[in-house]
Amino acid sequence: MSTTAYAPELLDHVDPVPDAHAGWLWDGLLARGDVALLTSVWKTGKTTLLAGLLRALDAGEPFLGRATAPGHAVVVSEEARHHWAARRAAIPCGQRTRLVSRPFPGRPTAAEWAALVRAAEDDRAKTPIDLFVVDPLATFLPGRSDCDPGALLDFLHPLRRLAEGGTAVLVLHHPRKEKSEDGSAARGSGVLLGYVDATLELGRFGRLASDANRRRLTVRSRHPSAPESVVYEWVVGTPEFRVVADGADARFRENWEEVRRLLAGRPTAASVRDLLATWPEDRPAPSSQQLYGWLHRAVREGLAEQCGRGTKGDPFRFELPRKRSRLADLPPLPPL
Repeated sequence: MSTTAYAPELLDHVDPVPDAHAGWLWDGLLARGDVALLTSVWKTGKTTLLAGLLRALDAGEPFLGRATAPGHAVVVSEEARHHWAARRAAIPCGQRTRLVSRPFPGRPTAAEWAALVRAAEDDRAKTPIDLFVVDPLATFLPGRSDCDPGALLDFLHPLRRLAEGGTAVLVLHHPRKEKSEDGSAARGSGVLLGYVDATLELGRFGRLASDANRRRLTVRSRHPSAPESVVYEWVVGTPEFRVVADGADARFRENWEEVRRLLAGRPTAASVRDLLATWPEDRPAPSSQQLYGWLHRAVREGLAEQCGRGTKGDPFRFELPRKRSRLADLPPLPPL
């Protein structure tokens, strides 16, 4: 019996699906029926972010400033059970989440992978599965390379079938070595990026000491209402994730004291190059562009003063405001 479904219909008869539908599990980022990809370099916080999301789904609380719906999740993970137990100590989650830890002794075949996802479909008939997570793609790919389009499709087709039943699917993955444009960082064949409904790319927000626990989530999605990016900070060792609404403002406020200290220690006004040359070795230095921006902001806010013409021979130089005596504060002159 043929399984081919060839039933063409006029395009103007296709019913639109509202973008603001009730299918959002995590508003603008994860929708029921979608397959999404979360990519980041090793040890930058993918699984920590996932744990924070699972905690939010337990109660349907907002996460990273965006609404979630209460939901049940299944996580298929390469990690041992005790790793998840340790993670839960910092980020309590799991009231609605079940873990499938290391289900295969090695890399699965296409048939074994399809059977596992089919078992999840059968399980869904008894217990809701609103979110199905695969962590990571490489461990469960039924093939030797994520550059193999056939192997990727063997991995993705069963997940698409699961998603079509109303589950949001999230696959965690690693990036390519070469630098790429936003939305194109995922390693492997272009089949992967073309297949998924949304790509979420997690990266460090910057290299300053104040950025150590900040991350930027860059989003590319079929849904127009998806945000372009979300910047957040994890308070290490706690379940708290904070949205950084204005990263530039936060960086200025957190680093201005160091700049002010350097300016206060100089007898004369200093250029950006002068300040970078004396930046403390135990703290990552900002780029010249960042420091230039902080100094000009300080001038606008009256925290610093600027001199120089901004030329090669006479660069802009900066110093702390000098105390000037006002005429009104001077004692009156003696009579002539």
